[in-house]
Amino acid sequence: MNLSELDVLPPVRKTVFRHSLLLVAVYVCVGIFMMVAVFLASGTTPKAIHLNYDSIAAVNQMQQAWDGIKNHAQYPEKSEQEWVQQFESALTFEEHNTTEVGEAELAKHLRELWDKTKSALPPDNGVFLSVRRNLDSINNVNEKGMFAWVEKSHRFSREVFLITVIAFLFTVLIALYLADALAVKIATPLRELSSVLKQRPEPGSPLLLPKPETLEMRILTQSILGLWERVSYFQTLNLEEISAQRTKLEAVLTSVEDAVLVLDEEGKIVHYNSGFSSVLAIPCHSLDGKLWRDLPSASENYLSLRLALNPDLAPGYSMELEVDGKKKIFAARHRKIVDGKNEPFGDLYLLHDITETKQRDILRAEFIGVLSHELKTPLQSLGTASELLTHRKQQFDADEKMLIETISEDTQRIKNVVNEFIQVGVSDLHSLRLKIEVVPIQKLIYQWMQPTQVIGKERDIKIEAGATVSDDVVVKIDKVKFSWAITNLLSNALRVSPKGSRIQVSVRAEADDTVIEIADEGPGIALEVQRRMFEPYFQANAKDGTKTSGFLGLGLTITRDVVEAHHGKIEYAANLPKGSIFRIILPHVVG
Repeated sequence: MNLSELDVLPPVRKTVFRHSLLLVAVYVCVGIFMMVAVFLASGTTPKAIHLNYDSIAAVNQMQQAWDGIKNHAQYPEKSEQEWVQQFESALTFEEHNTTEVGEAELAKHLRELWDKTKSALPPDNGVFLSVRRNLDSINNVNEKGMFAWVEKSHRFSREVFLITVIAFLFTVLIALYLADALAVKIATPLRELSSVLKQRPEPGSPLLLPKPETLEMRILTQSILGLWERVSYFQTLNLEEISAQRTKLEAVLTSVEDAVLVLDEEGKIVHYNSGFSSVLAIPCHSLDGKLWRDLPSASENYLSLRLALNPDLAPGYSMELEVDGKKKIFAARHRKIVDGKNEPFGDLYLLHDITETKQRDILRAEFIGVLSHELKTPLQSLGTASELLTHRKQQFDADEKMLIETISEDTQRIKNVVNEFIQVGVSDLHSLRLKIEVVPIQKLIYQWMQPTQVIGKERDIKIEAGATVSDDVVVKIDKVKFSWAITNLLSNALRVSPKGSRIQVSVRAEADDTVIEIADEGPGIALEVQRRMFEPYFQANAKDGTKTSGFLGLGLTITRDVVEAHHGKIEYAANLPKGSIFRIILPHVVG
């Protein structure tokens, strides 16, 4: 907006003032007219009546003087000359005070009669009567004039009143017209402006506002246009951001391995990923915005899912579907979607492929069966052999005696472990009954290290204690089952450590925990292996691309489950510059 536009457009205050001034001017004119009319009506009539009254009074004085001249004996209060002088004075006044039609002629005729008789007084009866008739005529003319002036004044007053009423009504009409014109001038642009905004135009589209006719409307229009540009700009930014977020969300959902289906409150498909589309074997474009219960498909998968996927879906529900010609088992889950106000606006369904998990359960069952069959005979033979060696241990040196005792203890421990291991199952070690005791962890660590130290000595690998705490640090553990975790980690470290390397076992106390660390100087563990190394039956590839032989991939799974059964956790870290660190964290003993 430039200065020339501001100068051209009148402000609303000036327009209101101009209309108000015009209205005041109309009322002032009417007021002046009414005052003039009232003044004229109230001033002219009293003056005319006063003149008539003065003429009547003069006629009365002349009648009195004329009677005194004619019959002086009856009016002795004045001399004849004084009566003559009174008549002359009254006649002279009347001659100069004529107001009615014919009054001047009567006064002139009276003058003529008086001039003829005033030298021969007293007059005779004929002259006396003529003068009296003339005086009566003048008196009657003035009386009629008085009544006429009264009637005229009354009529004039009514005319003034009528004109005043008409002028007032006219003024009211003018006032209403001016007020309406002013209201229209102020309200019309605002109404047009609100009408444009009421149509809810789309942000970004041109805003067609009415042409302003006042300075204030010009400023208001410019302000609204400026705000509209900002709204359009932020709308564009929001749309771009929402589009970007939607693209990211779609990319995330597409990358999810689970099949995802989102329905709104009416049962229409709001979103789905490629996994769900492949399960249904329906093209993606056929699902957009369609009712879930009215899809153009009669496939077995769709019919099964339509029956199963509902808000009453039971937790842990699973079903078998055919995908790409293969039978697969899916676990179905349901979640209610709510907005920021905790109001429901849709349903989320997830289909998780648990085929591999089911196959693992079958393999585990088979493995447990094989294990229970294959371990009984060798364990019995080992038990018998260890008992014979124990009876003859006096024939061996100190190191050999320690090995015989270790074999005997481990054989018995393996028997107990195998019995519980077979009963519970490998993947359910949390269900093992723990015999918790409060024990000094440092002494037990030394004890569990001894068999591994003998083997390490044969392989030129040192297994030693690092920085340790005092022997009075105690933990709550099952000594038998917790030893599985330590011996598994030591066995793994011993298996991957090269000759001449070192394995350090340390125990330290932190703020709320007791930390056990086993660090080796082996090759370390690759990042992709770290993500899955605690999964049951997982085996990393060797350098030649084959699976690592000699174990089933259960050691770290057992270790993790045993530690978690003791309310602890296990972590992995790289032992720079080379090697691995497994860290077991147990809670402090309270009380």
